[in-house]
Amino acid sequence: MATIDIADGGVRVRFSAWERLAVWRDEAVVPQAAIKAVELVDEPVGRARGGRAGVLVSGVLKVGYWGLGTGVRQLVSVRRGVPGLRIAIDRQAAGLPFDEVLVSVGNAAELAGALVPSNA
Repeated sequence: MATIDIADGGVRVRFSAWERLAVWRDEAVVPQAAIKAVELVDEPVGRARGGRAGVLVSGVLKVGYWGLGTGVRQLVSVRRGVPGLRIAIDRQAAGLPFDEVLVSVGNAAELAGALVPSNA
């Protein structure tokens, strides 16, 4: 399962060995200045929509890139029964190829409270 750390003026998402195969990266670092919104998501599996490039176990697990062809591209690592954190980002400011990060983490509520969007 992916992990999220708040450090060095931003958010670092680290992926497990098998998740790296689906997301094509070891980690994603989102600078604090690029964060537009942060949301606690109780059931994150249903929030990844659109075309995909990644792993899907229907209703249970989604890992990879979602939203292909929708205009909002998501980096996703979510599981049923584990709350998630949705971080909307300014793609250009972050220098990343996606608009949102959607990750299941056990401490999602704590992280959501600790993160403040740059426009707040």
